[in-house]
Order: sequence, then structure tokens, then C-alpha cells
Amino acid sequence: MPELEQVFQRGLEAFAELGYEAVSVRQLNARLGMGHTFIHDRYGTKEDFWKAVVRWAIEQVSTEVAATADGAEGKDDLVRLTNGVRAFHQAIARRPHLIRLIDYEAGIDSPRLTYLYEQMGQLNDAGRPQFDKLVQEGRIRDIPWYLFHFAVTKPLAMYGQEPLARMFGRPDDADDHALLSTLVLSGLLL
Repeated sequence: MPELEQVFQRGLEAFAELGYEAVSVRQLNARLGMGHTFIHDRYGTKEDFWKAVVRWAIEQVSTEVAATADGAEGKDDLVRLTNGVRAFHQAIARRPHLIRLIDYEAGIDSPRLTYLYEQMGQLNDAGRPQFDKLVQEGRIRDIPWYLFHFAVTKPLAMYGQEPLARMFGRPDDADDHALLSTLVLSGLLL
């Protein structure tokens, strides 16, 4: 039996590649290398399994970003915000299937989107105090929070669209998340 992380990773890949609606429980069980009743026996429904996969994937990213924030205690708010964005970009760069799943679900107004939004809430809100303070101090552009969110997250599509990025010349072993973060953050500074 695969480790729990392998089960969730394979589930994430299936949902990201095929979409929630298109992937069947039978396909999921086959990808997991489990018996045909594994998801039903362990999670109840495909939706419950999807939720467990999403919680796990977002927790992985949140843990990495939080570790960076813990190391920035007492530092300037701009340094903390910058470090958080860089850590987020780095964490997502290692998880292209998560960004693909989010991109897929973000275009459909559904209970799954609501669940994703709720799960991402803690991660999204972690940098909000620094952002608000820096805007008030006039150190970064006075933009709405939603613009900041999309300015930080949408460039990550490059990691979820690997075949297209490859066609544009991005090598498979590119280590470009720090440069991407710098470009994104440069647009926020005054």
C-alpha cells in the first residue's frame, strides 16, 4: 500500500490532469494502485477524497511559507512580505499539479471553488497585515488586496502549464521562481 503522501500526490495529479468531473473513482483507485473500493472504504466519496487531497496539498504549501515567516520575526514588514511571496512561489514551483487544480477549479463557480477558497484563506491572509501596513506607509502601491493576490498567483501558471512553457523555451530544470518573485514584487514597490 502506498504511503499517504503518495496517495494524495497521485490523487492531486489525477484531479489536475483530468478535472474533478472527468475522473472516475475507478480511475482514481487505479492510479492509486489500490483496490476498486479504496476511496469508498477510506474516504466515502470522490468529493471527500478530493477535499482530503486539497487540504493536504495546501497544508504542504502553508507549512513551507509559515517556516519562512517564522524566520522573519522582528524583520521589516517589506522583508517579511517579500520572503513570504518568494516562499510561496518556491513551494508552488515544486507542486505544479496544485496550481493546475486551482486554475481549473477557479473558473467554475461551484462548491469546490468555495472549499478551495476557504482552504487557501489562512495562507492568503498571512501576508495581509504586512500588505495593509506597507500600503498605509506608502511603501508599496495602494492596490486592492485582490489585485495583489492575482499579481502574486497568476504568474505561477507557468509551473502548471509546463508543456506551453517548454514551447516558449523554459527548460525543465529551470530554477526561476526567485526571478519570478522579484519581477512580481518589483511592480508593487514605489
